[in-house]
Amino acid sequence: MRVIKDYQISKEQLLLEVERLVKEGARLGTAICIDEGEEFEVIYNFQKGLDSVNLRLRVKKEDEVPSISSILLGAVLAENEMREMTGLKVTGMVLDFGERMLLADESPRFPLLRVARQREVSK
Repeated sequence: MRVIKDYQISKEQLLLEVERLVKEGARLGTAICIDEGEEFEVIYNFQKGLDSVNLRLRVKKEDEVPSISSILLGAVLAENEMREMTGLKVTGMVLDFGERMLLADESPRFPLLRVARQREVSK
């Protein structure tokens, strides 16, 4: 039977929780950042056998979140995407594409940020 576990954690707990999951044999599935108005909800999804484990953290938009890429190199793609699309401040990425991994120079900045989308729609 498949089990889905959700853990609400703080940004200070993120690296310790990721290290724990990796030691238990989990692998990174994906990571997403959702614009919740005043805050972001960041979700790191891990697969452990048939089980799914989500680490959820809520941060203010001006807060910094530590990169997990020093533990799991594959996270660098998802973290660069989150930063490029929403403006999430991810620090310590082992490979930083400078907000130009997916978007062209003429693309809107942070297209998944609610404020940015509203500005683009109103033009």
